[in-house]
Amino acid sequence: MNSRFRFGTTLGAALAVATAAPTASADDSAAAQALFDQAKKALAAHDYSEACPKLEESYKLQEALGTLLNLADCYERAGKLASAWSKFLEVATKARANGQAQRARIGRDRAAALAPKLSNLVVEVPPTSRVQALEIRRDGTVVGEAEWGAVIPADAGAHVIEASAPGRKPWSQTVAVSTGATTARTSVPELTLLPPPPETKHAPEVAVSDAPKTAATADSGSSPGGGQRVAGIVVTGVGVVGVGVGAAFGLLSMAKHSTVAKDCPGTLCTTTEGYNASNDALTFGNVSTVAFIVGGVGLGVGLTLWLTAPKPTEAGSPVAQVVVGPGRVALAGSF
Repeated sequence: MNSRFRFGTTLGAALAVATAAPTASADDSAAAQALFDQAKKALAAHDYSEACPKLEESYKLQEALGTLLNLADCYERAGKLASAWSKFLEVATKARANGQAQRARIGRDRAAALAPKLSNLVVEVPPTSRVQALEIRRDGTVVGEAEWGAVIPADAGAHVIEASAPGRKPWSQTVAVSTGATTARTSVPELTLLPPPPETKHAPEVAVSDAPKTAATADSGSSPGGGQRVAGIVVTGVGVVGVGVGAAFGLLSMAKHSTVAKDCPGTLCTTTEGYNASNDALTFGNVSTVAFIVGGVGLGVGLTLWLTAPKPTEAGSPVAQVVVGPGRVALAGSF
C-alpha cells in the first residue's frame, strides 16, 4: 500500500513537471541546444559579452532550468549583479515548483549572497510632475507607478530614464549607477507644455446683398418704380437722338434748297446739279421730318415714364443682407 502510494506520488510529480514544461518544436530545441553549447564555450573563455546573449536566446527558444541557471551565473560574472540576482530568484521559484529541490536551493543561496552587493536606482516622481497619462521608462521598459520612488536593484552602468505625456515635451536623462551597494537617484521634472498649434486663418466674411450689381438694375432692385425710371431714361435718350438727327438733316435740306433756288427757276431745273440738289433737298427734308417726329415722341414718352414712376425707397426702409462667413450663414440688415 505504501509502495503504491509512493509510486503514485512520484508519477504525479513527473507528470506535473512534464505538464509545466512548455512545448517546443524540434527546430527550436536543436537551436536552443546549439546556442547553449556555444555559450558554455564562451563562458569557459570568460567571453561574457558572447555567452550571455546566446544563453538568453537559448532560454527564449526552450525554457530549460539549466539554461536559466547558467544565464544567472553569466550575468554575475559579467558584473550585472541585479540581473543575476533576479534570475537566481527565478531559478529558485521554478525549481521549487518543479520539485527540483537542489536547484531551488542553489538559486536561493546565490540570490541571498548577491543581495548585499546590489546597486539600486530610485526614480522619483514628485506630485507636481504627475500629469495625466504620464509614462516613465527605464532603458525602454515601462516603469509602473508602484515603482515610482521605490528602491529597485539595477545593474552598474548607464541607464536612460524617459518621461512623456500627451501635449507635453518629452524628457530624458542618463543616470550612472556605480558598483557596490550604492543607490542612485533621479527625479522626473514637470514636463513642459507644448505650444498650441497655430490658429487656422479663416476666409473673410462675404456680404451678399439682395441688391443687383449694375447701376441700372441697382435702382430697380432697391426701390419701387426703378424699372420704369430706367425705361424712361432709355426712351428719352432715343428722343434726344431723334431730335439731333432731325436737326442735322434739316440743315442739309436747307443747304440744298439754296442750290435749287439758283438752278431751278419756277418748277423746272435747268442744270443737272440743280436737279440732283432738288431731289436731295426733298429726301433730307423727309428724313428730318421723321426724325423730329420720333424724337419728339421719345422725349414725351420718356419724360412721362420718369415723372409717373413711383418714388424711390426712403432712408430707413427695411434693407436685408445675407452674410456668408466661415461656418455660418446669417441674415442681417436694418428694419
